[in-house]
Amino acid sequence: MKRLAALCAALAVLALAAPAAADPLTVMTFNVWYGGAQVEFDRIANAIDAAGADVVGVQEPEGNLRRIAEAAGMSYTDETLHVISHYPIYAVERGGVRFGYVAVAPGRVVAIGNVHLPATPYGPELVRDGKSAAEVLKTERATRLGEIRPYLRPLARRGAAGVPTFLVGDFNSPSHLDWTPAVAAVRPQVKYPLRWPVSAALATAGFRDSYREAFPDPVARPGLTWTAGTPPPRIRRRETLDRIDWVTVTGPATTLASRLVGEPGGPDVDVGVPWGSDHRAVASTFEVSPAAAPPLAHAEPRVVRRGSTVTIRYTGARGKAKRIGILPTHGARPIASLPIADTSDHRAAFFGTAGLRTGRYRAGLLAGGRVVAASSFWVLGPRERPHIRTSRRTFSPGQPIGLRWGGMPGNRFDWVGIFKAGRTLDLYGYYGFRYLGARPSGRLSMTTADLGRLAPGRYVAGLFLDDGYAVLARTSFRVR
Repeated sequence: MKRLAALCAALAVLALAAPAAADPLTVMTFNVWYGGAQVEFDRIANAIDAAGADVVGVQEPEGNLRRIAEAAGMSYTDETLHVISHYPIYAVERGGVRFGYVAVAPGRVVAIGNVHLPATPYGPELVRDGKSAAEVLKTERATRLGEIRPYLRPLARRGAAGVPTFLVGDFNSPSHLDWTPAVAAVRPQVKYPLRWPVSAALATAGFRDSYREAFPDPVARPGLTWTAGTPPPRIRRRETLDRIDWVTVTGPATTLASRLVGEPGGPDVDVGVPWGSDHRAVASTFEVSPAAAPPLAHAEPRVVRRGSTVTIRYTGARGKAKRIGILPTHGARPIASLPIADTSDHRAAFFGTAGLRTGRYRAGLLAGGRVVAASSFWVLGPRERPHIRTSRRTFSPGQPIGLRWGGMPGNRFDWVGIFKAGRTLDLYGYYGFRYLGARPSGRLSMTTADLGRLAPGRYVAGLFLDDGYAVLARTSFRVR
């Protein structure tokens, strides 16, 4: 009883302040270039503010997502989606794909997915270097098409069910809407018309390209997002320029406008501000008909230090749930819970964590003995830092390398890589890598499919921050 009393100390329920219904709603996609700090960090937030964005899919935040949100005056952040917003975000997983519901009004939501597809090999460079259309298409299908396909069905289903649904990102691919015979006749870099597989797959799934809805003529309005310069206004020799950053939509949403955000005076730039990225951004405004929210629960922060407070937000609970609380990983018996005093949405509860052990928990909505909605969160020790170890100190050639890690921040693209001892731990030195699935702790095994057959010698396993090269922890092992 003492443990439970300590856990529930200072427990409170409050109404969350949220903006009025987002009608219209401005959705932005923004590759901020390696954490947003390559030129001047404040320029990233200033661009988001100038665009009037309500919800932003960010690419390449590299651990700076919350800092970007705070600088831009956005109250909500989800590091597992790389999405920031003026409205509450609830991350869910369907069909193996993680996306978010955004509560743009009490009990009403839109959905959003955010992607950053592989950058290499880059299709326009293959065209530049003389590859045939068949060769380019083969490469696209082998790289980017497989990465986008998992998103199509889960998100298209949301749209078909009446949820305004956005899929945004840096797709690292041109659009078939731009590589037309008319464009090939006037743009030297477009050597032939091409039905690029990623944009074609999105169109087949029912997603509409908001920029091309606003500007249907790609000859009159190319809308190039790559590149503003590296850094602006430096354009490398033989650089390829194209429109690879998109805000796409399906379901009950009408495109009202789409604006290119970039350097002042840049080609087709509608919102010009001092620029800090190598990509231009796209901000599209929609008239939306938000859908009724399904039951959703979300812990903030998702990774909390023991002794700190965790806030559990919920929506869609009207008439469906009776309590909100902290649940163990399995089962429906809460560790601590509160009754839902009324059926208003956009409400939350504060819970203390001093009585919790480190590990994974669930934020949950309960109806009787049934869990109506739940999402995971983790409790770390007050001084716990990222750490990693191997399952053995020595492995035989070809033997799987077992890894166990903990203390990580749980960002979307935190990752582990295997390197030869003595090599620099960076992009060019690893034998193989795996993303950690946005989990602060866990286990995985890397096999010859990931690494090839490691020769006898000493190796290092390193933990890295959010698709970047900041080493958070490392351990060594031997193959012999």
